[in-house]
Amino acid sequence: MLKFIFAILFFCPFLAEAQSVIIGRVITRNGEAVSGVNIFCPEIQQGTITDSTGYFSLKAELPCQLEFSHINYKKTTHLVKGNTPFTVILRNKFNNLQEVIVSGRTSPGRLYSSRKGIETVPAILGEQDLLKYLATVPGIITTNALDPGIYVRGGNSWENSFLIHDVEIAGTDHLTGILATFDPYIFNNSTLYKSGFPAAYNGSLSSYINMIPDPGNKQKLEGELTLGLVSSALKAKGPLKKNHTSFAASLRTSYLQAISKLYNRSVKGNNTGNLLPEYAFNDLSLSVDSRLSSQWNLSAFGIFSMDNLTMKLQENVRYDFNWKTFSGNLRTLYTPNEKNRFRLSIGGKSSFSEGDAKGSIPMGGGNRRYSLITQISYTGQLNDQLQFLTGGKFEHARFETADKPDYAENLLIKSSDKYFNLYEAYAEVNYRHGNHFLLVAGLNYQHYRGNSRINSLSPRAKISYFTGKFTLWLDYAQTTQYLSLYPYFTVKTPIDIWYPLDKGMKPALCRQISIGAEQEIPIGLTLYAGLFYKNMQHLKDFSANASTRYSGLTDNMIEGKGYARGFELDLSFQQRNLHLRFNYTLSESKRKFKEINNGQAFNPPYDVKHNIVINSSLYFSSRFSLNLLWTFSSGVYTTFPVGVALAHNITDSENKPILIPVYTDRYNYKLPDNHRLDANLDYLFPYKRIRLKISAGAYNVYNHSNPSFVYFNPEENENGKTKFIPKSKVILPFIPYISLHLNW
Repeated sequence: MLKFIFAILFFCPFLAEAQSVIIGRVITRNGEAVSGVNIFCPEIQQGTITDSTGYFSLKAELPCQLEFSHINYKKTTHLVKGNTPFTVILRNKFNNLQEVIVSGRTSPGRLYSSRKGIETVPAILGEQDLLKYLATVPGIITTNALDPGIYVRGGNSWENSFLIHDVEIAGTDHLTGILATFDPYIFNNSTLYKSGFPAAYNGSLSSYINMIPDPGNKQKLEGELTLGLVSSALKAKGPLKKNHTSFAASLRTSYLQAISKLYNRSVKGNNTGNLLPEYAFNDLSLSVDSRLSSQWNLSAFGIFSMDNLTMKLQENVRYDFNWKTFSGNLRTLYTPNEKNRFRLSIGGKSSFSEGDAKGSIPMGGGNRRYSLITQISYTGQLNDQLQFLTGGKFEHARFETADKPDYAENLLIKSSDKYFNLYEAYAEVNYRHGNHFLLVAGLNYQHYRGNSRINSLSPRAKISYFTGKFTLWLDYAQTTQYLSLYPYFTVKTPIDIWYPLDKGMKPALCRQISIGAEQEIPIGLTLYAGLFYKNMQHLKDFSANASTRYSGLTDNMIEGKGYARGFELDLSFQQRNLHLRFNYTLSESKRKFKEINNGQAFNPPYDVKHNIVINSSLYFSSRFSLNLLWTFSSGVYTTFPVGVALAHNITDSENKPILIPVYTDRYNYKLPDNHRLDANLDYLFPYKRIRLKISAGAYNVYNHSNPSFVYFNPEENENGKTKFIPKSKVILPFIPYISLHLNW
């Protein structure tokens, strides 16, 4: 079968009929791709629409006059005389004050985002990011400013998959939620799936975020220099071969560590407890796109990140951590005509983390994970009503963990290695009945071969009803996850350990059903409402006696079950120079493990009952704009000690007693509610071909004390009794910032 598919893939170019296939791309004047543009050729009375990257293909005889139309843009025409790929620039209908945000709107079970949509969210410390934008849509929350992850519909943050061109990449988490992870300069088009997943996606329980990197500019060189409070970046797009091959690149480095070192030197010897963490991060993203011919396209992508963190808590207590990730893929796309498309992708991803603690509880070690992925797919259209997709994937993954039992030995001693092979096949059918109904049905099959051998079938189904500007949909999806995340600390960090299934274990399973409706009103108002329910089995966690050492993770892994349910509401208004968005999520998430809380169901630390987001963008002119974001979320649960144990340090000459908190039930204390206001002003200074944008704003404008975490401080009263008093630590209070963006 594979030989047959490869034969079709490589020999079809020589068997295709000698007909012209028109290939082009539709963008705005700012270079943003426009999806959903209707393209029509009057000569042959046929048409097509652009995809999420703005590209389209249409078979016709040359020369051909094409008409381009979109609800938010002025209609335009273009005369095509040859086979050379071309670009069409659309202008909006609203006096060109500001490009209309055509992406970032809900669709049945998915959400599209663009750079313009991302820019409506205030750039915290001048760092704009895709994940910060996704955290403002219904059904998605963040827990605190230290956690860079997103939590989708009651799921954990490590139950999401990030993909580039449909190929999974390693997570590139930086330390806090205020630092950008995915730069919208490169990742300016993406699709989030939180239900009704395509048959090609499996391996994660909660969501899939497929990002399409910018292919670059095939006509001219352009660039951007960004100067912020904690980091700076140099970015560029341009042709490697004009009208043929282009690139887009972004290089970013931080100087936060230099600021911390200067401060620490100034207080050294006075108060070691007030030393700042020394944190540094760097990342590089690179995308290359080549139109080999009117039928063949080749693209390559790579992203690399490197982080280092040093924390000196006392004179003789020090923590050192570093972590690195790399992901890359190569994609070949062959489109013989507008009804058939073949794709072959080869990718790889790796992550490495290392931690060491000196002068405290002995712990430390290394963790390495890498995967090789090959994927092939075929999309065909039988007629105007029926389209189908089929494909397969192979992944080889390896996991290495190591202990460092003695810091006198500066070597990693290998303690446990794991690997697995994953074979996957999928098929999906899209059937449009008349002008009002769309039915999607798919099936994903996986064979997992590691310490266990597992076969799984994951069905998918979705039905959508369209009439005018009203859409109603119902979908069902089953997903499977084979990996678990072992926490290095009590909270999620980038150095946590990924761990595959061991012998006798079953993969985590999620069955989700959701229903939603969307209504567009001509005045610029869009209303969305949806319900979801998720049933989860064979969820993984680790028992309370789990060690801080890397070995023996399997003995501490436990299985349980859970559910999540909720209601989502989104209201957006868009007119000329004003964009308003309000959304509300009501949800409940429960987990149940026999070994935790005596088998009683509990709320996990990412269960947020109420979440409210209000986002507004006001464009005073084409140069001056104001962005505001107010968020409210219910407090999450943490673990509170129920008592204290008294111990003595026999190595201490003064023999001072040590108070050790005693814990029983997990997640028995609810933190206060969180809310804050972020704001920023953008002003653009154009001069010939150069544009300077100044962004000034503030994080947490009214300085609300949102606790990043809670610790428990022993306090002795007048009677000599000691109690543990909960204390909250606010890491990010009111923070003003300014950043400069120079474009050319």
